[in-house]
Amino acid sequence: MLTPLLITPPVTTYVEYLNLSYRPDLRMVVLRWLRDASLPELQAAHQAALELALRHSAVFWFIDVRRRQVVNNTHTRWVADEFLPYAAALLPSNKLRIAYFTSPGRQHITNSDPEMQLTIMRAQSPSQPYRLRSFLDEASAMAWLLDA
Repeated sequence: MLTPLLITPPVTTYVEYLNLSYRPDLRMVVLRWLRDASLPELQAAHQAALELALRHSAVFWFIDVRRRQVVNNTHTRWVADEFLPYAAALLPSNKLRIAYFTSPGRQHITNSDPEMQLTIMRAQSPSQPYRLRSFLDEASAMAWLLDA
């Protein structure tokens, strides 16, 4: 006798600037930015993502920033230096892994800004209590997250 497969639908929250969901099949939090965001919006979105991750003990985060056109080092520093270390300390086993799915144009801007490069190097340092990488394709990002 076959046991029926239980499929749990994703938990999804949508605001005008963000689609936030939890993928139970992958135990993953997914943030898909729909437009550029102010610092308060960025902070609120990350707090909501953390609450969702804590509710499900999710340490894999996929963040799609392709629709965000403005590259802002103040925002990046807040995420890398303040928010992610805080989130990593609250999540199970300090194994937070974040994959950023970015566009080639955004990647070019990021690579062209020396201050942004320093922030990203610091964010990707092995000394951080989290692991972070950027990707230009979703399949590679998912493979890296799930290979943990």
